[in-house]
This record gives sequence, structure tokens and C-alpha cells, in this order.
Amino acid sequence: MLETELEFYENNREELVEKYCGKFVVISGEKVVAVYDDRNTAYHETVKTIPLGSFMIHRILEEEEVFQLSPFA
Repeated sequence: MLETELEFYENNREELVEKYCGKFVVISGEKVVAVYDDRNTAYHETVKTIPLGSFMIHRILEEEEVFQLSPFA
């Protein structure tokens, strides 16, 4: 699920950072369909026109955010 969107992001990461650093982009298929300043707006606006499961929202940063899950937390 969302393999196409993730592959698009990975293949175009440098260009996305140049254009949209600090923003939340909505990727559907092989294109950026919208750009927002915050995740909540990105989600609520996107679900009005694109079905859940057919887009991804990602914050574009120069360095990737890394989340670690620990069973001890």
C-alpha cells in the first residue's frame, strides 16, 4: 500500500526539499497534489477529494525525522 507514493518521494526527495522544505506535501500516485503548512489541514482538506489509502502526507525536511519505538518506553 502506497508503494508508488513512497517510491516517488524517495526518487524526488532532493527536488522536494528544494521546493517544499518545512511544508507538508500530499503525494498521490506519482505527483504532489497539494502542499500545506500543517499536517491537520493537509489531512482534512485532502480527504475531501481523495480517498483514504490513496495518498500519503509527508513533512519535507532536509534531514529525515527518525522515530524509534521501544518496548521499554
